[in-house]
Order: sequence, then C-alpha cells, then structure tokens
Amino acid sequence: MNKQLAKISKASLEIQERGILNFWIHVDYEEGMSQGVGGIALDGYSKELGERVGTAYGCEMIRRLLLELRVNDFSEMKGKHVWVLGDSEGLGFSPLGIQSLRGDNKESKPVIFADIADQFKIDTAHD
Repeated sequence: MNKQLAKISKASLEIQERGILNFWIHVDYEEGMSQGVGGIALDGYSKELGERVGTAYGCEMIRRLLLELRVNDFSEMKGKHVWVLGDSEGLGFSPLGIQSLRGDNKESKPVIFADIADQFKIDTAHD
C-alpha cells in the first residue's frame, strides 16, 4: 500500500440525490493534484421498509474518521495534513484509507475503508 501526503481542503457528510448517505474528504496532494476520498455509502437499503436506513457500519466509519483525525465535526478536518493510503501512483492512485500524521495523533491507526466493511460483513461492491 502506498501513501501520499495531502492537505484536506473540505470534508462533508451528505445525502446524494438518490438518498444515499456518504462522506467526502477532498484533499490536495503535495504534487499539486486534488482528489475526493470517500463517496462510500454509509447506509443500506431495507427491503422491509422500502427505503434507505442507517447502519452500524456507517456509524463506525464516521466514528473512526472523527477519532483518527481528532475532530468533533467533519468540517473541522479542513486544513489538516494526512496520509492518504491507496494503490498505484500518480493519476492511477486509488484511495483505500486515511491516516493522521504522528505529530497530530501519536496513537494514529490507519482507517482502511475495506477493513471496516469487513468487520460488519458489508459487500461494498453491491451497496
């Protein structure tokens, strides 16, 4: 897994036009490129209710990101320097997680999105 140093330019929780709860952390890399990290569905569709509902998985993802970045609100992430963890390099870099710098969080542990999905047995390919 590679890591890229980045500065967070914006972070938000949002519900898209289809009613899917997700998060976005927009970063600027030191090489000058920018990228959105996230866009992961944090809720799920309930066949019984016929609508999207909150999930323990989504709550845990939000909780882990807030704890790792040592903030109380997503908007407080703006301006923080982080490691974006992912595969490949350059234009093909695909974010898989995020981690604080040790100077900001001495107890830093990477937040790997797939690991949290695995913990809750979430199939992210079909949600």
